[in-house]
Amino acid sequence: MKKFTFVFVFLFSFFLLGCGEKAMTDADMAEKYGLSIEEFQEQKQAAARMNMSIEDHLRHSMDHSQMNH
Repeated sequence: MKKFTFVFVFLFSFFLLGCGEKAMTDADMAEKYGLSIEEFQEQKQAAARMNMSIEDHLRHSMDHSQMNH
């Protein structure tokens, strides 16, 4: 019985944590990376063409820009 209670409490807590976060919009993500919405959407499309996540694409772009300086 204690094991069942523990599992139930754990799963319920996990469920509540997942429901508390809202998804970030493109505007939120653009602000996070210091880009305009248009720049962010262009970068997002470029990442999709390369089968990369936007985070990986932006990190990759920043690595190359730092190498050029």
